[in-house]
Amino acid sequence: MSEFISNSGTLINPDSVYDQERFINILQIILQKKTQKELSEQTGLNNATISRMLNGARSGRPYKSTIDKIAKAIDDPELIQELYDATGYSSKKIRERKKIIADNGFSLDLSTVQVHEKFFSTLMRGLSMMTSLHKIEWTIKSGTPRSYDYLIKLKEGNIDYWYIRYVDRITSDEERKKALTAIYGEFAKLKLGGKIKVSCATPSYEDYDYFVTIPPYQLNTNASIIHFDSELERFADETFLETALPLKENIPVKDFCNLTEPLIL
Repeated sequence: MSEFISNSGTLINPDSVYDQERFINILQIILQKKTQKELSEQTGLNNATISRMLNGARSGRPYKSTIDKIAKAIDDPELIQELYDATGYSSKKIRERKKIIADNGFSLDLSTVQVHEKFFSTLMRGLSMMTSLHKIEWTIKSGTPRSYDYLIKLKEGNIDYWYIRYVDRITSDEERKKALTAIYGEFAKLKLGGKIKVSCATPSYEDYDYFVTIPPYQLNTNASIIHFDSELERFADETFLETALPLKENIPVKDFCNLTEPLIL
């Protein structure tokens, strides 16, 4: 893997088959005949997700399951074909992507591993900045660069523990709901004492937009959902959810997301 990283600047990204400008143009054509609300209702996609795709705010190409949902809301066969072609899911583009992977020596799941490792380094940067700027000391009680669970003990902060669960991209609402249920269940088994914050972090805006609609009312902790922008390597958004405790935002510090911004030297 080290060889891949050292030569990454010379490789072609398999997702280069995705034409974002063309995809946005197709969405605009669709919305000439229906409102964004109608498109949301017909596809089952969160309105916020559609907005992010329209304004180009989301990073990476959409899931195929997302494109399948949009295609069902289109009556024009030619526009459907163009939709799949623009997003890299037509037969031709799938062949092109496979060739790029083969020619450049990619592993099919290597990008997922890299995103995971980038998440960990971004988390560490934010925690280090928190100590430098706010004098809040921390210790990782459990978790490694490739772990999915991280338990952080804080000193001099307004919480005692921060439990973070990283989630790889999920392709369906049913699986997203199962994932959240499992995450909150696994956290409950820790039986931690003190003031606690539970966060679920994801590199997918589709997952983020779904997760924020499911508050864990049963938890006697603070809870949030974090979107990790893997391209810019920063925490882009954090939404705090309703729980059994009064809603309390900006913990352990105000605007932790800002602390994860890449350093410019």
